[in-house]
Amino acid sequence: MPSQLLSLPYDVRYLVYKELFPREEQIYLHAYEKTLKTISPAGTIAANVLLVCRQLHAETGGFLYNGYLFNLVGTKNDCLANYKPFLRTLRKYARDEVNINAFSNGDHSATICLSLQAGDARMGILNRRRRGEPKTLQELQAKQAPAAWVMRVVTVAIVLIALLTYAIMPRL
Repeated sequence: MPSQLLSLPYDVRYLVYKELFPREEQIYLHAYEKTLKTISPAGTIAANVLLVCRQLHAETGGFLYNGYLFNLVGTKNDCLANYKPFLRTLRKYARDEVNINAFSNGDHSATICLSLQAGDARMGILNRRRRGEPKTLQELQAKQAPAAWVMRVVTVAIVLIALLTYAIMPRL
């Protein structure tokens, strides 16, 4: 049985989609470990409509991923680990080239914001941004590589110290 929503003209369905999805121009996603969680606006997005059927999936996916500026916020490690799967999804639905802008709170800070959008429609929001230092993804990834290397060296050193301590401790 065809969906009653799909029997409506696209212009009417478009108005329905505008009511289903946030009115704000930006959606904030918190990058945490291997997941992204919507934190703004209001913590939820009517994503279940994407699961109804292929046509609604295509239409609402196109509406969602082309209509908003997505801000991934969190630690540098979590954002850099999570943006690629989201970028693939965004590119799948994008009608224009996907732009990625990175903002850091400085070298002293562990947090960043990666802003992703299809096309240039929301560039004005980024140009008005008054916080964060613009960076390139390459700059952020290059700074993460030495930090990850240092952490691996420290981990190996701790394991070696523990093994040596165990080896030279008198057996009780």
